[in-house]
Amino acid sequence: MRLLAFPASLVSVMLLSIVPVSAQSINMSAGITNAGGPVTSCPVTINFEATISATGWSPTANRQVQYKWIRSDGADSPTQTLDFPASGPSAQTVSTTWQLGANGQNWEAIQISYPPLSNTTSNHAVFTLTCPTPGSLVVPRRPVLIR
Repeated sequence: MRLLAFPASLVSVMLLSIVPVSAQSINMSAGITNAGGPVTSCPVTINFEATISATGWSPTANRQVQYKWIRSDGADSPTQTLDFPASGPSAQTVSTTWQLGANGQNWEAIQISYPPLSNTTSNHAVFTLTCPTPGSLVVPRRPVLIR
């Protein structure tokens, strides 16, 4: 049986501190939320979750963060917008999925396009997918009782 391998370092929360041009600060983390377990067939859907936190807004700031998901295969999601109300939470969780059917090492990350930042990309949530080959899965047999 082949496994979807996730390096142990990805299981923990990974944060990349982002320092924008203005006074507010934005932190992002991206991680895999369905880590581990055997892959019994391909394609398989991988779930990703990221936390975006933004603090230190100026009184006149447009309290929005625009982001998109980016992937190792060059694909990216449409740009999405998060609103951070003045009296609301300073962190929000976003998620996406990726369906894969081929072996390989891949990654997914989140990229901020607004507000302007000096570093716009989170850590890469890296994983390796190994799909089972035909006939490679062993199906357990039920024991035969002879009386």
